[in-house]
Amino acid sequence: MRTKKTTLFFLVSLLLLIVNPLNTLAQNKAEVHLKNLAFIQEKHNFTQIKFKLVNNLVVIPVSINGSDTLNFILDSGASYIILCDPAFAEQLNLDPRRTREVDINGMGTEGPLQAFHSWGNKVNIKGVEGFNQDIIYPNQDIFKLTDNMGMLIHGLIGSTVFQHFVVSIDYKRKVLTLYQKDFYYAKRREKLKKRYECIPLTVRKNRAYIETALLTSEMNKTHKVSLLVDTGASHALSIFESKHHNLKASVKAIRDHLGVGISGDLYGKVNRLEKLSLGSFTLEDPIVKYPDFESLGLKVIDSTRHGSVGAEVLRRFTVIFDYEKEELLIRKNTDFNDDFLYNYLGLDFVTPYPGLPFFRISQIRDESPADKAGIQQGDRIIKVNGQSVAFLSPEEIRVLFRGKVGRRISIDVEDLEGRNRSFSLKLEDPFLQN
Repeated sequence: MRTKKTTLFFLVSLLLLIVNPLNTLAQNKAEVHLKNLAFIQEKHNFTQIKFKLVNNLVVIPVSINGSDTLNFILDSGASYIILCDPAFAEQLNLDPRRTREVDINGMGTEGPLQAFHSWGNKVNIKGVEGFNQDIIYPNQDIFKLTDNMGMLIHGLIGSTVFQHFVVSIDYKRKVLTLYQKDFYYAKRREKLKKRYECIPLTVRKNRAYIETALLTSEMNKTHKVSLLVDTGASHALSIFESKHHNLKASVKAIRDHLGVGISGDLYGKVNRLEKLSLGSFTLEDPIVKYPDFESLGLKVIDSTRHGSVGAEVLRRFTVIFDYEKEELLIRKNTDFNDDFLYNYLGLDFVTPYPGLPFFRISQIRDESPADKAGIQQGDRIIKVNGQSVAFLSPEEIRVLFRGKVGRRISIDVEDLEGRNRSFSLKLEDPFLQN
């Protein structure tokens, strides 16, 4: 039997999820304890999980209610386990007696959307299990993560992992390590702090924030900012333009598609900054996105938060999150000096049939090489550089589009009328055109 509707404010990646309390005061201590994630074998002190790194996002294997392996993005910006598609909920034995309707509001919305809250679920992550877990799922696939990632993505998992473990992400080796806290503090913490740089975290509402500095080109000005550390955001930086601070997009910024929100596409401005400081490390020419305020779909933005630092920055380090001690340990890897690249061709695509080489063009940036050549939204990519897309992964294609400025890319497409057309396009840096 479903209970009275609750309203949730729901944002992921660029987004923030704020949920009304989902548990009644009648829960006793034992029931609350059952919401924890813990090692199945008490003698285990840590577990290491190989993950897939797709578009900078950490994809880990998860099982729910004894299901087959599911693909979940590890998203430190998500407060609850979130299923992307209601069709997945039907496959996971979610008890209808423990499900209630809720309303969700968030980025891209003009009003509430229907969703569901399911409780009492069992979650497994390689040697770790949790009972009585809360799961949120909308009544439609709002994020289109499968289409955009090029692989089947079932959902997002975040703060429940970061709350119960010390979490290490080795982006280079693609290894996620979950440490039992007492073991980590007794056996690992001091040793690792000698090898890593420690950055203070502020943990609010189960999310981690850092204080850092950005250097802009306008008058060579430095801005101190508070940023959400967001493993579920594939970009480098996002900034919310606000009356609470004077950090604004440059007049040279371009307009582009930024991602997908709850009820549609998100747009905004994009430009390069001079520098980003992360502890003693300095990153040159990072790319920052400024979502249109109207796209946020929220009447109030947290005045203490300026934006987010995402995985395009984090992947240059091994990072260790310790929410309890409010520490972020970072150690640079061999990707630290990689350039911050952009889609220089100016088109993006989706893969509506995961595992099949069907790439449909979803976005064309105004005044980009693709736009000026006449490529249209809805066209289907057939070949890139003479090679059939049957032999290219989505990530390999995106890497080509982010190639060296000035390089030529050949692309063959099939338009909506079934005609094949061939193009030879030169990659252009849009931030140098203005």
